[in-house]
Amino acid sequence: MNQTASHRLAPNVSLTIIAGFLGSGKTSLLNHLLTQSGGRKITALVNDFGALNIDSELIEAQHGNQVSLTNGCICCSIGDDLMRSLADIMRQDPLPDHLIIEASGVADPTRIAAYAAVDPQLRLDGIVTLVDAAAHQLHAQDPYLADNYHKQIEAGHMLLISKPDLVEDSQVEHLEAKLRASYPKTPQARVRHGHLPIEVVLGLQAETGEQTTPPHAPQILSTQIEDHGLASWSAHLHGGLSREVLAEKISSLTPHVLRAKGVLRDAQGAYALHYAGGRIHFEDLDVQPSGHFVLIGKPELPNAQALSDLFQTASA
Repeated sequence: MNQTASHRLAPNVSLTIIAGFLGSGKTSLLNHLLTQSGGRKITALVNDFGALNIDSELIEAQHGNQVSLTNGCICCSIGDDLMRSLADIMRQDPLPDHLIIEASGVADPTRIAAYAAVDPQLRLDGIVTLVDAAAHQLHAQDPYLADNYHKQIEAGHMLLISKPDLVEDSQVEHLEAKLRASYPKTPQARVRHGHLPIEVVLGLQAETGEQTTPPHAPQILSTQIEDHGLASWSAHLHGGLSREVLAEKISSLTPHVLRAKGVLRDAQGAYALHYAGGRIHFEDLDVQPSGHFVLIGKPELPNAQALSDLFQTASA
């Protein structure tokens, strides 16, 4: 075998998967990691790179489903086919130093990790699972969601306790102790607003150089929301509802709504809406809002017509 072929067969791209349930803070973490690459050529695969709050000064170019940053990092939208997106990345020349995949909030990360076992150029560096300190009990005890939620935590090679500032310290300490008892060999760290040194997240297997194989990893990859029986609804809302009224409408859907996101406008101006774990947050924006609004929930979520009727005063 010649030297070139030998080099191409070496596992020379590290893969990190950022997992965690809907609203746990995955995008905030990824956004922070991309700003402190430290010379690494990182390619990030995300469900929607438009959700990343990347400083415009960092964006070198944007075309199609790809954003190139001035520090050499690239963000690519997963689109409808994760396997195809991964294959496109692995055909790049030169290859990235590190590949980060932000998994869907309802995905089983071991299914994504299975790809590393079949591509000779990929080495699974680790699965990093975020656990929302404020919403953990809600998700862990939900008879419909608990199985998938616990699978995400079990898959983690590192657990990041997110949003610890939203609950009492005693509650965070209790959660940490409970996770240590269940997963004594899995390291933990707290993270606020995604701010964590990149060295904590990347390089989990750097010292041993061992290939990490997640338990019971099937060979079929899927991040489609339909695989988990959840319902989703999206629409374009073009004003007409105040933030307070919109919050009331979303709250009226509990406990069936799990996540809501939108880039909207009201009389106060443009804003981003985030709902997860029973909490709603509004963030002022200085952009032209798209009006796009998405709900994700349990099958008991009202049907499309009922949701359209509920939010009709905000629709075009």
